[in-house]
Amino acid sequence: MKKIFIGTCNRSKQEEFSALAKDYPVKLYFPSKDQELSIQEIGATYEENALLKAKEYQRSIGDASMLFVGDDSGLCIPALNNEPGLYSKRWAGYEMTDQEILEYCLNRMKHLQGDDRKAYFETVLAMIDAKGKSTFYRGKMWGRILEKPGIALPHDGFPFRSTFWVDAVQKPWYLANMMSKEERKGFLTARETAFKNLLEDIS
Repeated sequence: MKKIFIGTCNRSKQEEFSALAKDYPVKLYFPSKDQELSIQEIGATYEENALLKAKEYQRSIGDASMLFVGDDSGLCIPALNNEPGLYSKRWAGYEMTDQEILEYCLNRMKHLQGDDRKAYFETVLAMIDAKGKSTFYRGKMWGRILEKPGIALPHDGFPFRSTFWVDAVQKPWYLANMMSKEERKGFLTARETAFKNLLEDIS
């Protein structure tokens, strides 16, 4: 059974990874509170940031029996020159809370309608093995930004879950995440798509 260490302490991400991994012969590990690293995302691409996280956790944990995975993702709005992309948390030029990000997004888009509200999430996973070989996996999820957010419980690190409409299932993101496997009919989020590609590859 392959052992995979995923360098994220975000509970929502951990739940998403864990749910998908149940169908594969792998065992997932996540950082404990004592193992959590503060990693600056200084890369110029999703790939660079994801690989930076994977390398830092591999260096910190030091277990050659594990594959180490880092992730990076962002929302791209074509009508806004694909902003915010890599810079969701610092979209306005400073470190923002989830609520600030959402309010800033809706304000920037208040005059946009129809296809100009199209957007997509993109996720890149970087996996490195004991020999330092790196492999990248990518996923996208298309939709649009609603004019008003729906009613959704907050999930740390997911500022757009109440206002992103998922084209594939015709539901807002927070409701899409509540769908059963049967209701989903094969639908996967951007992160799930990337992770499934990784799981298929190593299996």
